[in-house]
Amino acid sequence: MSVIVYLSAAQSYVLTSILHMEDNTGNTVGNLALYSELVAMVSVIIWGMASDWIQKRTIYCIAICILGLPVILYPYAKNVYPDLLLMRLVFSLGSAGCTSMMVAMMIDVSYGQGGIVSAIVGACSALGPLFASFVLFTVPSQLSTPDSNPQVPLYQAFGIIGGVTIFLGLLLWPFLPRSGTYRLPLVHRCLWDGLKMAKDPRVALGYASSFFARADEIIISNFISLWVTHYYIEQGSCQVGMPCYQALGRTGMLTGISQAVAMAAIPLFGLLSECFPRPVGLVVAGLVGAAGCLPFAFSFDPTSSKAQGFIILLAAGEYGMIISGMAHLNGDVVPTSRRGTVSGVFSFMGSVGIILISKVGGVLFDVWMKGAPFLLLGIGHCIVAVMAAVLLPWIVRIESREKRLRKSQEYQPQIEISSKQEKDSEASLESFISTSP
Repeated sequence: MSVIVYLSAAQSYVLTSILHMEDNTGNTVGNLALYSELVAMVSVIIWGMASDWIQKRTIYCIAICILGLPVILYPYAKNVYPDLLLMRLVFSLGSAGCTSMMVAMMIDVSYGQGGIVSAIVGACSALGPLFASFVLFTVPSQLSTPDSNPQVPLYQAFGIIGGVTIFLGLLLWPFLPRSGTYRLPLVHRCLWDGLKMAKDPRVALGYASSFFARADEIIISNFISLWVTHYYIEQGSCQVGMPCYQALGRTGMLTGISQAVAMAAIPLFGLLSECFPRPVGLVVAGLVGAAGCLPFAFSFDPTSSKAQGFIILLAAGEYGMIISGMAHLNGDVVPTSRRGTVSGVFSFMGSVGIILISKVGGVLFDVWMKGAPFLLLGIGHCIVAVMAAVLLPWIVRIESREKRLRKSQEYQPQIEISSKQEKDSEASLESFISTSP
């Protein structure tokens, strides 16, 4: 996760410092995100089919190595099309393999403790962006010296990070478990069935939350770094064609601090989803995210302390949308036979959200204002909050009816057992009376 965040954020510095792009950068970032997500959607199917014949740990390690290769080559791109695009597509191929095999292997090794394993994986995924922000983003500045070529530390940083990624891919293979019996479902078979499950308002809310929550993640990693870089160029602190370590460091601080503080909200949203009707968590997450996105979209200085506060709210809303949205798919909401299908569509809706918001937000970033992608996210958070508030009474009635039905089903066997015991007692009494002298 840390490598994915690093490449997404460092992409803006490659565009401005190495490729000397000053205009149309927002549209370029949006296009790269769009094509990458399209490749990822297809790659998940390919990796899933390959896992039927090849060990999952082998695919996992191959995907990690594929992930590191474009990181090494990224700063050597001579142009956006085709060089940068091809590297980004290869990177997307590797990231899709990592995420899909991670889910499959987690199911293989859970052994009835899926909650514990999921919590560990979730915690590590949340720590990945923090590691990227506080460690990986500082590598170029740590390697720079006053008498060195300004471009050299950037090449070295990408090479070191990519090389370590490939090394970890090779190192992990003997320590990963062998494949179990779980097979990834084919997307083309389950997509329609999963969409039909949206007739249940709880599932529909879960899909809506995935649409915007996944987009939150990409917008934060891609467009905050791009906006900060443009801001320093406009202020004269950086120049197009020269490395801007100041922008790289400030982006790391903005995203790292916001992610660290927002992690404190994870237990709160978990309690909201557990102790209150499930849509309440989405209402709160939507409002918190909107309170961060909308003011930040109209900020004049994306590096200010106020902007830092808005990004914290945005990150907290992102985590809240993910947790509260997934809570709508837990328990008895989805039949056991459809959980894999619904999970696949949940991820698919997130991919669609990334494609649309990245593309539209990137175009508006260039032709309108730098905060346009965050304005779109703020509107999306408001839509989810309104949907959750409107559907709240309906969902409460559905869950109350289901609760009464479960109680009646539990009570019915008790009545049958009691009546059987009474009949047995009467028969025993009659037998005793008939045999008595």
